[in-house]
Amino acid sequence: MNTFGFRYPGRSGSILLLILLLLAACTPAGRQTGSRQQADREAGEVRYARLFTIARENGCTRITVAAADSASRQDPFTYLLVPEGKPVPEDAGEAMVVRIPLKKVTCENGFQVSLLQMLGRSAALAGVSGKQRVGQDDVHRKIDSGELAVIGFMRGMNMERLLKTAPDMVFVNTTGVASDVPGKLRSCGLTPGMFSASLEEHPLGAFEWIRFMGAFFDRDSLADALFSERERAYLDVQARVADVKRRPSVIAGYSRKGAWSTMGSSRWFATMLDHAGADYLFKGKPFERGHLIGQEAGLSAGMSADFWVNTHFRAVSIDDLTGEDSRYGLFRSVRERRVYNNNGSCFANGRSRFWDTGMTEPHLILADLVSIFHPELMPGHKLKYYRRLDRKPLNQ
Repeated sequence: MNTFGFRYPGRSGSILLLILLLLAACTPAGRQTGSRQQADREAGEVRYARLFTIARENGCTRITVAAADSASRQDPFTYLLVPEGKPVPEDAGEAMVVRIPLKKVTCENGFQVSLLQMLGRSAALAGVSGKQRVGQDDVHRKIDSGELAVIGFMRGMNMERLLKTAPDMVFVNTTGVASDVPGKLRSCGLTPGMFSASLEEHPLGAFEWIRFMGAFFDRDSLADALFSERERAYLDVQARVADVKRRPSVIAGYSRKGAWSTMGSSRWFATMLDHAGADYLFKGKPFERGHLIGQEAGLSAGMSADFWVNTHFRAVSIDDLTGEDSRYGLFRSVRERRVYNNNGSCFANGRSRFWDTGMTEPHLILADLVSIFHPELMPGHKLKYYRRLDRKPLNQ
């Protein structure tokens, strides 16, 4: 049971799916066609995500993934999902035809792995990019035992190993930077699954990619149910700050190699700060390569910001930060002990759960942030994904 009084659906996904299937089976035959057509239309309505669409047509599903950057020359990727045993429609066009449900896939990051787990399709995982971008302890054990192939990341992908693994789809985490990886995969006869959740502008838009993933595994109903429940929980938390009068200022990131890096603070996270009742001081700033601003601008904002979040991923104390850069000691948030890092929950290997499982629980990340910025609105809330940084004890 979580903070808001409901059980996480991920723990009982198979039961949820069974209930949904039973309800569908009980629909009177005379009404099923119209009801199914209406359900198809509703299921195809992507509510928050802006980088993919889903459309049902003649028993198949057409998914289009847009270019991550409107200025990009990259064409959209279109998939036609055809159930096993059903003939491929003649009007497939240039869409990549994918037989569903997928039976074997590779994933590039821990969020994708978490979605597979929520959908009850962990057994389909045949390979991952490696240990750096996937934190799940069971995945690391399977890598060590040889049960899972390590296929590399982006241009470092091992095509020979991928071909040997023979996945039905290679999920590729896209960025705003043009890449030739999808073309290389297709030239090798492999199907790239373009995955752009981290580039969405709304936190629920990022989590809505569970519906994208669910379609490929024929788990649409379960994906919709999981999404809807967490959507309601998120909006309930957001409503708590609707009437706040004072919005504290906040920065995110850290000084790195002569610039200020906001890496680890995606577009959707900046939106979440607003939903949590805070003013993000880097909002509207021009970024280089998606996450860098001038070091002077970053440090200047740090001097006045009420809060500092998402600091260097290894930092667990104020001393860890000031040991890296003594100028942090001048920050208002450091002086007044209002620094919070998103590594409050970690896997056994030390990797933060924030990006691997946290993105599947946007309502709990938001609850943490509201508790940090407006503790009076979240009485009794215990931080899950965040920790408050303080001085190290003198005996350490």
